[in-house]
Amino acid sequence: MPFSRNLRRHTFTYLRFFRQRIEVIANELFIKKLQQKTAIKLAFRLTIIYLCYCDFQKNFKTIHQNPTAMKPRAITKRATKAFFHLILMLSVISSAVYAQMSAAITIVPPDATAYEEMTLIFDPALACFQNGSLAGLPSIAIHSGVTFISGETWQNVINFNANGVNGQPTTLYPTGDGRYSITYIPADFYGLTGQVVTHICAVFNNGTNWNQDGRDFLPGSWNCMDFFIPLNFENTLPEIHFNVNMTKMIAEENFDPINDLVYLSFNQTFITQMTDDNQNAIYTVMLDEGIDVGQTYPYQYRINDNLYEAITREITVVAGAQNLSDWWNDEALGAITFVLDMNYQVSLGNFNPLYDFVDVAGTFNEWQGSEPMQETGDNIYSVTLIVDPGLIEYKFRINGNWASSEFPDGGPNRMTWALTDPITLYHFYDDYNPDTWPVFFEVDMNSEILEGNFNPATDYLDIAGSMNGWGNHTILFDRDWTAVGVYTNKLLIDKYDPFIQFKFRINSNWETSEFPYGGPNRVMTAQDTTGGLVNLYTCIYNITDIPYPPYVYNLYIDGMLRVGQEVTGQYTFLDPNADPEGESLYQWFISEDPDGINITIIEDAESRDYLIQPEAYGKYLLFMILPVSATGDPSTGYPQTTISGLVEGEIGIPEVNVPAIKFYPNPATDQINVSSTEILTRVEIFDIMGKKTVSLREINSKFLKLNLSHFDPGIYFLRYFDNEGGIGTLKLIKVSK
Repeated sequence: MPFSRNLRRHTFTYLRFFRQRIEVIANELFIKKLQQKTAIKLAFRLTIIYLCYCDFQKNFKTIHQNPTAMKPRAITKRATKAFFHLILMLSVISSAVYAQMSAAITIVPPDATAYEEMTLIFDPALACFQNGSLAGLPSIAIHSGVTFISGETWQNVINFNANGVNGQPTTLYPTGDGRYSITYIPADFYGLTGQVVTHICAVFNNGTNWNQDGRDFLPGSWNCMDFFIPLNFENTLPEIHFNVNMTKMIAEENFDPINDLVYLSFNQTFITQMTDDNQNAIYTVMLDEGIDVGQTYPYQYRINDNLYEAITREITVVAGAQNLSDWWNDEALGAITFVLDMNYQVSLGNFNPLYDFVDVAGTFNEWQGSEPMQETGDNIYSVTLIVDPGLIEYKFRINGNWASSEFPDGGPNRMTWALTDPITLYHFYDDYNPDTWPVFFEVDMNSEILEGNFNPATDYLDIAGSMNGWGNHTILFDRDWTAVGVYTNKLLIDKYDPFIQFKFRINSNWETSEFPYGGPNRVMTAQDTTGGLVNLYTCIYNITDIPYPPYVYNLYIDGMLRVGQEVTGQYTFLDPNADPEGESLYQWFISEDPDGINITIIEDAESRDYLIQPEAYGKYLLFMILPVSATGDPSTGYPQTTISGLVEGEIGIPEVNVPAIKFYPNPATDQINVSSTEILTRVEIFDIMGKKTVSLREINSKFLKLNLSHFDPGIYFLRYFDNEGGIGTLKLIKVSK
């Protein structure tokens, strides 16, 4: 019975862990000189942990002692209850030792706005955490959004396991003093278009899941809350900065920057000349008159008197500054900086920096060679070239001579995939570096191609790992010497650090990488190749032969969050060993809070679907899954949870102490005004599927304005709370202009 065997193995590990954690917390109580209030809280949590530990042990002991005599449903119920107590113990243990109240966030410069580069520094030692501290990790991630001046919070959210709108990862790296930092421009990262931003909303985790997290302290308590990091801002009149890149038109000789002019045609009536003040082929102009916030205007770029773009553009004006970065006709070019290490060629006598030069020739310059690469120091040479996005091939040459090029006499060309964003590629001439061992990687992509996940014509495959900084644009290609659909590349691995971890990714995107959202890294150790050994790593994308438990991602609750409605726990199942899903276990809980801390198990709610009962009204639903594979070992994963928004009342069920409230207009286009006879403390807006789209806390006012301009047309529910305990819900209709 593989299921029971895995449960027994995991059980004893968890029991040893919790026994150790109880001892640690007891030592905190009796060894450290704690304040009385803190000691009482620790003792209370120690009691809860002990009771949960006993129940956890009792449930699994029953399964362990007599698994074959128990009915499968009984085993499932016992296991689910035990894992419920496991999760409860984790949350209580994690909050048992409190951090001291202090500022965990630093912004440099301190007066930065959302449209300036800043460094955000996070100190986990001074932060609150719900599940486990982030201190000491090699890196962490930020889950964040912004607050607009109109009051909407958690807007333009960037998930911790995604990249920013500009492609920048969400990773914070150690600063060397126990803190972590990320340097970025919020406007680019969150995809802002001129909105006035007052705060960054953020929480932190380990980059994989929420087993370790970092939050702010709720003022006056030891409880956690989200970070709301204030930024400098000005509520200015609208202004639009137009920028059009003419680099490709110049390269194709369709535009002469000396004799030709560029104009902006705005709203089909206003035409103004643009200028290239920085001499970088980017023409700019600023418009701040004759525009109204909320209005949408057409515009185009024009060369000289009559050559307009073939496309028509639109811009919706918002308050503050908007920066538009366009290419003529939206046809962009990429920039590649080639960096070449010639040190070993110098030591071999193949290259003399005093007399020789090195260039790069490829498909982007019809194999004619670039200008000589410039030495940047220590025999490192560099050149930046403008190329068309897509596949390019190239080689480096000494003195522009094919006889002295790398890989001569028909050797393979180098290949990469050019992007519209600038990239930098690092190479050793002729791939010669005696301090490295070459490793060949071959990845079978045929299954991904058949399933429509990978298009060889438009997509590319890269490898990201410890050997290249988990990125660095190292691309694999379907070469002539590999089977169809098998992608390959060679990497030089430091022979003094031969153990590497890595993953393959589609389009350099972690969301489309293999084993996403916390799945395993691939590992290998490069071997000495001086005796003729060949390091070859072969695999099928998204499958590993190293035993690994199944897991789920994209976990959420689907359906209308209303009493009497049925909801479903949705998820994506993945077994890295390619085993199919078996009978995964499910359990539903009711949570008193949106963070899933105070939860109650719902008896007999053990399927993916749940019919919402009246006791869930005004609370939250928590869905837990224990992923199980039909075959393989290990076949049982670890429990994962997701929580819903607030459950609404069934039609006909009265609200609680409903205050006299009104809002107008309804239907609304851009904005609604809310007024109440009581002081409002919190307002939330949910869409028709129950997803929370707005959450405003600590309002402390009888009047409120809400900006709906970014909402899609449809039906929404506005839920409000007042300082007298009143709760109510109203239906809101958003329409187009």
